[in-house]
Amino acid sequence: MKKTRTIFKSMALLLVVTAVIVSCSDDKLIEKPTTFASPDQLVQDKQGAEIYLAGAYSAIQNLLGSGGGRLPDGSRSYEPYQIHWGTTGTDEVVTPGWEGARKIIFLQQVTPTEISIRNMWNDLYRAVNQANSVIDRVSGMTESQIDTESKEYIIAQAKFIRAATYFALVVAWENVPLIKNETISLDDIEVSQSSPQETYDFIIENLTEAIAVLPEEQGDGRATKGAAQALLGKVYLQMTGFPLNQTDKFALAQQQLQAVMDSGTYDLLPNYANVFDLDNEQSVEMVFSFPMDGPGLGEGGNLSTFYGPNGNVNNGGGWGTCYINQEFESSYDRDDLRLRNNVAVHNANSTSPEEAVAVDPNTWGTNKTGWRGWKTHAEKPNSYANDTPFDNPYIRFADVLLMFAEAKNGQGTLTQGDLDITVNRLRARARFIPTAVPDMVLGSQEENAAELLSERRKELCFEGWRRHDLIRFGKYGETIRAIDQGGWSTAGNPGPNYQDFEIRWPIPDAEMQLNPNLVQNEGY
Repeated sequence: MKKTRTIFKSMALLLVVTAVIVSCSDDKLIEKPTTFASPDQLVQDKQGAEIYLAGAYSAIQNLLGSGGGRLPDGSRSYEPYQIHWGTTGTDEVVTPGWEGARKIIFLQQVTPTEISIRNMWNDLYRAVNQANSVIDRVSGMTESQIDTESKEYIIAQAKFIRAATYFALVVAWENVPLIKNETISLDDIEVSQSSPQETYDFIIENLTEAIAVLPEEQGDGRATKGAAQALLGKVYLQMTGFPLNQTDKFALAQQQLQAVMDSGTYDLLPNYANVFDLDNEQSVEMVFSFPMDGPGLGEGGNLSTFYGPNGNVNNGGGWGTCYINQEFESSYDRDDLRLRNNVAVHNANSTSPEEAVAVDPNTWGTNKTGWRGWKTHAEKPNSYANDTPFDNPYIRFADVLLMFAEAKNGQGTLTQGDLDITVNRLRARARFIPTAVPDMVLGSQEENAAELLSERRKELCFEGWRRHDLIRFGKYGETIRAIDQGGWSTAGNPGPNYQDFEIRWPIPDAEMQLNPNLVQNEGY
């Protein structure tokens, strides 16, 4: 099925509204732009509204996913928000000295003139405007154009997209313009910033309304009730930390996450490695993930190649432009299957018999300088480069279990039984041998929090949530200052550069020049 996309000229907060031509396979939203039509022409019936909604999905595909989607001018985007914010700027990876924007983010040297930061700001607001446009235009459709059930379903999906995008904006920049309707005029770009509380309230409103409408199913790349509930639980948890510190939100998070766990829709796959296999992209463990398709189809991502797929310290590594943080690698039990799956010290793109030995951490030695990530595994050999077919996880059921334990611990009500059905289920799956990865035992509230934060890094590494987690647990500055990449990379360490105001990113200078109502974040 071919679908159309429309482009409006944009600048600053007058951002593009798009509707894309997509080819539909298994209900996945795979973008194939070919021709153009105005929204007024397109949003005239149910089919046109669904095509227009596909543009909103495409807008977040490249922003919250791996950077594989297309921008409204048809070009590819390689400014993936969750890689830059949630992984590069943390203690999961180390960048080489020759790297550009990623090295700046890793070293905590971001300035208001950094172009990659502005690109992400613009791309996120482009996604906001696309979702706003869907909501405004489909809401205005008459009963003769679309039935009520289909209309509400499309709007609910767009509200999920809008909430996810604003969640990214408020965590990264904190004080952001809150735009609730489609921007179609240059007269509307001078918008003042809202407080974090106002933005979070709007996110909660969108997700609550979406939950009431969305179906209870896995979704195969579309927003569902469970996806909205899981995201709302994550939002409530984030509100318990900086800058709001609202501990009453732990109970609200627990309610949403409990509902996801009780739905029966999601579960853990028995084998951790299978979660990231190309054949299990939309499994029962994926509460929501961003569909990608490739290579050579214009819809591939770069998540797997950014962290690999090679990784042989002897041949200089593979496609990726980052290496594994050595302290992170050392934090794993040697017989934790997640270590064997997530870290590569061998040529992971090779079919050589040596590969079977190289996945055993007990044979790895001590030279860690070229080790890379290896979470998503493809057929070998391949030449995917930055055009991989892997769908990108956004929220997994494993994340839901860990968030539930965190919500209970935040209230002081966590029990050993809670740990056994959450953390210890994950650890049981991670054991290569029966004596590996011992169960978590209930301790003090502070001890539990430290163990849960560590478990999140081992389970969810490279999925883009580490910086959110460190900020929420009040450990971001402490963690960044402690990073020591051992002197092997000319990039250096971020600790000497880090200042507390850098817990958030600066408002892009170019946006402040275009919108005089914007106020720069403190310290920049």
